[in-house]
Amino acid sequence: MQVEMSGITVRFGALTAVDQVSLRFAPGQIHAVVGENGAGKSTVMNVLFGMITPETGNIRIEGAEKRWRNPQDAIAARLGMVHQHFMLQDAMSVLENVVLCAEPTRIFGFVDFPAARRRLEEIARLYGIGVAVDRKVADLSVSERQIVEILKVLYRDAEMLILDEPTAVLTPQETENLFKILRNFRESGKSIALITHKLDEVVAIADWVSVMRGGKLVRSCAMADTSKDEIARGIIGGDLPSPLTRGGQAFGATVLKVENLSARSKGRTAGPVSFAVKRGEVVGIAGISGNGQSQIIEALVGLRRPLAGRITLLDRDVTEADVAGHRDAGLSYIPADRQTVGLALDARVYENAVIGREGTPAFSRGPLLNRPAMAGFARQLIERFTIKVAGPTARCSSMSGGNKQKLVVGRELARETPLIIAENPTWGVDIGAIDFIHRELIRMRDQGHAILLVSTELDEVLALSDRILVLYEGRIAGEFAAAEADRLAIGALMTSERAA
Repeated sequence: MQVEMSGITVRFGALTAVDQVSLRFAPGQIHAVVGENGAGKSTVMNVLFGMITPETGNIRIEGAEKRWRNPQDAIAARLGMVHQHFMLQDAMSVLENVVLCAEPTRIFGFVDFPAARRRLEEIARLYGIGVAVDRKVADLSVSERQIVEILKVLYRDAEMLILDEPTAVLTPQETENLFKILRNFRESGKSIALITHKLDEVVAIADWVSVMRGGKLVRSCAMADTSKDEIARGIIGGDLPSPLTRGGQAFGATVLKVENLSARSKGRTAGPVSFAVKRGEVVGIAGISGNGQSQIIEALVGLRRPLAGRITLLDRDVTEADVAGHRDAGLSYIPADRQTVGLALDARVYENAVIGREGTPAFSRGPLLNRPAMAGFARQLIERFTIKVAGPTARCSSMSGGNKQKLVVGRELARETPLIIAENPTWGVDIGAIDFIHRELIRMRDQGHAILLVSTELDEVLALSDRILVLYEGRIAGEFAAAEADRLAIGALMTSERAA
């Protein structure tokens, strides 16, 4: 399906999010749209999918101009979008999620689930997608949930797929599986728009690439006519950051000690696990999403009481403490889920910037909040972490995913606590922001902070960690010092208790 966007402009108040952007998507082509956080990538794709009405510009499909009132109009025109944050019902099965609001019906309006099952299984076979249609979504891994979102789009006969950061929290193996599916889509003649920050993946799979910066389209060309470095320079508008270097240093006293910890949530139990993190040390936990990371981290930060074991923070037993107790003891936490755990989306930027610190003398006057001080602190974070937002009084719901992440990271690192737990800290952020966040974490490590890094990005774990723990099915399957870390051995342990 041939899709063209011409002269698209979108403004949010005084902010021009998209400025006269024109894009073309061809059948049988994977078209990557790249750019830094707030560049306008997701906004222009939301226009294409009918979620935002542009101020100027038009959309043409097979030469005919289209105007969307809502996403249902775009779906009816055979467009489909898989969002960065999944839109699934955990209590429902895969089949029920896929057919939701598109159910085939029998006489008297009853849902024809056998017909839906046959159609879904036929689609899965056609594109080589493995799926257990009766499993509850709550029991699925992140990569499996993403496949469900893609099946929802295919079930509605989409001829163009828009994927927003589809590999943000996938392992290399899961990413390659997704790419096999996308290649099958390409061979079947579908148009694919891929919004991503991962340039290695752009080089690996894209046929065409468009680079956006500051709301404008700065380059659009065939992949054969450019390179990874040229794309990166286009994204950041200048030279690439110098390579990250991490010097060796002696570690100090133990900050976090975990003994035989077991925890349960979302129907899964993780543990027992035991480990420690010392001052001036980054301990990385590598593992495929869904192998117990969330259960362990929720227990460590006080979101969930452990089933068994002991957690000691600076010689203080915090096993039974709540979130406030853990933070008071000296912990900062960058959560993987910025949408529901990291931020209050309906609150303003300055309110989110001081979450947990509102009652401190820096941000209060007796029983009243000191809103000018809160706004001033938020401005410091906006400037220091290059957060693209209208200002401290803007609602967090108006921010792009990457800028939300930078706000969470900035807020937590600014607390300067002895222990930092960082869970996928660079999820969905651009190459410049990734480099900045990595350097901030190393700076804090060099200053003597203890850092527990949990990431599904193996390259991130390898780049930052002094010691690496591999998590498999809720238990520690192996441990590596940074100097001895072997990518293949770690990857093998991530998928099996014993490396091959």
